[in-house]
Amino acid sequence: MRNKFVETLYQEACLNHDIVLITGDLGFQLFDEFSKELPKQFINAGLTEQSMVSIAAGVASLGKRVFVYSIANFSTFRCLEQIRNDVCYMNNSVVIVSVGAGFAYGTLGYTHHAVEDLAVMRTLPNLEVISPCDRYETEVVTRMIARDSRPTFLRLGKVGEQDLYSAAPDLQFGNFSRLSDGEDGYIFFTGPVGSLAMQARNILRQSNKFIEVISVPFVSNLEKKYLSEINPNLPIVVLEEHFKRGGLGAAFFEKFNELGISARVKHVAASDEDLAMTGSQDYIRRRRGISLEAILDAF
Repeated sequence: MRNKFVETLYQEACLNHDIVLITGDLGFQLFDEFSKELPKQFINAGLTEQSMVSIAAGVASLGKRVFVYSIANFSTFRCLEQIRNDVCYMNNSVVIVSVGAGFAYGTLGYTHHAVEDLAVMRTLPNLEVISPCDRYETEVVTRMIARDSRPTFLRLGKVGEQDLYSAAPDLQFGNFSRLSDGEDGYIFFTGPVGSLAMQARNILRQSNKFIEVISVPFVSNLEKKYLSEINPNLPIVVLEEHFKRGGLGAAFFEKFNELGISARVKHVAASDEDLAMTGSQDYIRRRRGISLEAILDAF
């Protein structure tokens, strides 16, 4: 996902010289082509995340579309005040790019785990929160964001995520994307954890249970029309690589309440036990409750 984002942003920046990329001393080799071919559109701000976001807001106020890139927690929590005040409240055209969603940097410990970011970013005014599931969704949403002007938070995986599409999907801001049809239940998910949703679907098919799997790349505003037409009597799973508080699950509960939908929902997300755990992404997912078994238990 990370590489597809950089590739796509470079293509868009070649077409639109008002696109500017600011990195927090990251992306060596990754940004070599961008910095060499588009030097006036590239800034390495060093390890100064707070200043980086304020610089981005200032550049955006001059009519630029500015992307700020860093590892998950560094581009969000280290500079939350600047995102709130300089980007969101001022409605500046800045994209906060967070790479390493969930436990992607699992071996580096909790300082690099991104499992509170959706909750925090979702509360900020004017901010679009976008979390693609694979490189195909990443390519599409990157082009959409590059051609938009709203303040945006883009939550990316790292590398090696499983492709869930075979080609670039047709996405619209705020809409869900159905990956499979089914009449026996639903799995809604956001981000690269969707590979577990597809595994669960395949296993359930062997028992003649056909599950509708839906990607939710646009977390800020859940699609009312789609939710209004689901069967609330069927099992519903909301899956995310995030704490249970405040993330996608919370967004669904809020929307269900708003729409007057009473449904049985199983929320599969990270527990907040053993916070100091380190290990591979798959290992921490399983130990913290994000597992195939937890999804299947709902059906």
